[in-house]
Amino acid sequence: MEQVYPDAIDKLKFNEALKRMLDRFVGDVISNTQDRIRAARMRDLEDVRICPDRLVRLSPEVENERLAAKQFLYSNLYFSATLDPEKNDAERVITELFDFWMKKPDALPSSYREKAKQEPLPRIICDYIAGMTDNYIYEQYERY
Repeated sequence: MEQVYPDAIDKLKFNEALKRMLDRFVGDVISNTQDRIRAARMRDLEDVRICPDRLVRLSPEVENERLAAKQFLYSNLYFSATLDPEKNDAERVITELFDFWMKKPDALPSSYREKAKQEPLPRIICDYIAGMTDNYIYEQYERY
């Protein structure tokens, strides 16, 4: 991206690289699946159902790229020691908010309180937290 967009800010370069990678993966899974369906001579849904092989998948070349990207993310993001303080802070905030809403479910938004009448409260709180952005969860933390 540096050569294509030398004057762009890093975030835009990152977004463009991510978009291109996702476009490549999606395009490949579609074309590779179409090729596999043709090669297996699928005629109808019943043929698909009885097919012993997995029809939907990436080509070997793009699967290797996906695995390399996954390894990169695990090494440089998910298990990065540099990010440990932020991850620990996020875990603490989530845990404390979860505990707070377990003790005070009336502090949840009304729509989630209604859902809690049908489903277990821990599940409802998890769903609520999972839908939050980073900024919003920290706002909620400061609020409560």
